[in-house]
Amino acid sequence: MEGKDLQADRDAADRAYNDALTRLDQCIQQLPKAFPQPPSAPDPHQVAPLNTLWKIDAPPERGLRRKFAAAVRRVVAPLFEQQQAFNSALVDHINRNAPALQQTHDAVAAILAVQRTHIEELIRFESVLVMFLQQITPYVDTRDRHVAGLLRGLSGAIDAVAGELLKRTEAMLARDRRHELQVAAVTEESSAVRRHLAELEASVNELRGQLTRRDAS
Repeated sequence: MEGKDLQADRDAADRAYNDALTRLDQCIQQLPKAFPQPPSAPDPHQVAPLNTLWKIDAPPERGLRRKFAAAVRRVVAPLFEQQQAFNSALVDHINRNAPALQQTHDAVAAILAVQRTHIEELIRFESVLVMFLQQITPYVDTRDRHVAGLLRGLSGAIDAVAGELLKRTEAMLARDRRHELQVAAVTEESSAVRRHLAELEASVNELRGQLTRRDAS
């Protein structure tokens, strides 16, 4: 009964282990098919022209047109100054932010590369872990068979030693029995000799008495 209970407990433990291993295998991560790609790098194509075209230079005028152009410039000068200030601020902003945009792009690309490598390494680790756990049951079974073989060998050796001890014990008991029989025989012979001596002593005493009475008469 105890052996059946032990086998039932072991079967239940094996089923629980296999179920847990199946769930772990199903939880192995997968690299997303639509893994994000780094954004496009900033386009510096127009930066150089903007640095040369932001300033508004009026063409030189000569003669009457010069006087007319000067009068017009005096009227629109505030607008030109405002536009040039805007152009200057815009170009300065672009020049200041172009390196930061490039650095942001490079950082995002590096982070995504590291993240992708980390996920791939994690997936490989999870796969290796599941394969390792799958080897535990065969390893334990092999060890169990090895231990069972050792126990069978030990049991055989114990049986052989016990058999040899039993033979020696039986031989010693037989010798003791023979010794007891020999002692009993010697004891019996000694008793017979003592009885015989007692009978002789009694005969001698009787004969001595007869001789004594005859001498007295």
